Amino acid sequence: MKHKSEILIDADRATVWRLFDDPDNMTKWQPTLKSFTHKSGNPGQPEAVSELIYDEKGREVAMTETITARREPDFLGGTYESKWGTVIIFNRFEETDDGKTRWVTNTNYMFRGFMKVMAFFMRKSICSRTNDDMNRFKLMVETELAGGRA
Repeated sequence: MKHKSEILIDADRATVWRLFDDPDNMTKWQPTLKSFTHKSGNPGQPEAVSELIYDEKGREVAMTETITARREPDFLGGTYESKWGTVIIFNRFEETDDGKTRWVTNTNYMFRGFMKVMAFFMRKSICSRTNDDMNRFKLMVETELAGGRA
């Protein structure tokens, strides 16, 4: 299953990248993320591996993140492995003429087992979750800028 989302953030690309690249900010815009633990490699760089633990309605879901590409401040790609499958995510950050940033995600979900069937019925909620996360990130960035902390 493939999904593309984009959002316009009222902040310059350097600020967006800095806030996106900081793992301490992840729980601010991914509310079910309980922990992010760097395991190997240079953090945030290609081949870096981290473990993410999510609380999904009382169930703990572990994902292994591997950074596959990084072109600061334009692009970050990664794979996310769990017992249910693999997710490949490409994040692009584009400057607009008016000083804003367009964040575009291209996501490819490759489910295993029973999740192959369930994904058909869950497509709307899966896509909605991505959009909700992106909206929370936008709000975090714009709120930090408004408060003068960015």
